[in-house]
Amino acid sequence: MDGVKEWFNSIPPVSRYLFATFLGIPVLAAMHLISFNYLYLDFTYTFKHFHLWRLITAPCIISSLGPMFLFNLIFFYQYTTRLESINYAGKSDDYLFCIIFISICNIIFGLIFEYYFLGTMTIMSLIYIYSRMNPTGTSNFYGFFSFKTIYLPWVFLVAHFLQTGHPPYSDFLAIVSGHIFFYLTDIYPRANGVPALIKTPKFITNIFDKGDRNPNNVRRDPRTGRPIQEGGYNWGQGHALG
Repeated sequence: MDGVKEWFNSIPPVSRYLFATFLGIPVLAAMHLISFNYLYLDFTYTFKHFHLWRLITAPCIISSLGPMFLFNLIFFYQYTTRLESINYAGKSDDYLFCIIFISICNIIFGLIFEYYFLGTMTIMSLIYIYSRMNPTGTSNFYGFFSFKTIYLPWVFLVAHFLQTGHPPYSDFLAIVSGHIFFYLTDIYPRANGVPALIKTPKFITNIFDKGDRNPNNVRRDPRTGRPIQEGGYNWGQGHALG
């Protein structure tokens, strides 16, 4: 148990509590301690009956326990920890704001197109952001073939289509959510030499200890806040999808 506790505490803070939520909801549902009926996204229940907690729980629900849940949970763990520990190193407040922003976008899409469980959309949005922040990295698909990380979300998109036989509309919309965030915080500011168009609200920053915002003294682009990787970063070892 000490090893599990040590591993859990080693996860960056935002990823740690998100991982616990993604895992805890279906486990508690399987134990009949909670019901998905009170957690999924629904316009009537959320806004007419004031079940506002659904806006928080829906983006964290992948599915009930099963093989597909396990695969998606592993993907979530891989990419959320990489984002928070590398691209958002020492800036967990900014990462929390990223999660909140893409969740709002996905909730809007979910309400429009009647998607009730948004956990896989959260994962796909994060995978897209990871691919854009690490475009020259190398990923591989279950060890079968390698490709640039910039193509990672599209490989997932095709894989989901081949797996289910249904057009992956929700996955595509999740990519759109991720792109909106990345455009406002990176693409447009970098192209025009201006600060990011959206910034982490002060109340979110105040949640975190300011002394821990940049513990490794990572140099950052003053316009976007992204880490400056002097001399490049070795991505040659690749990152497996499965």
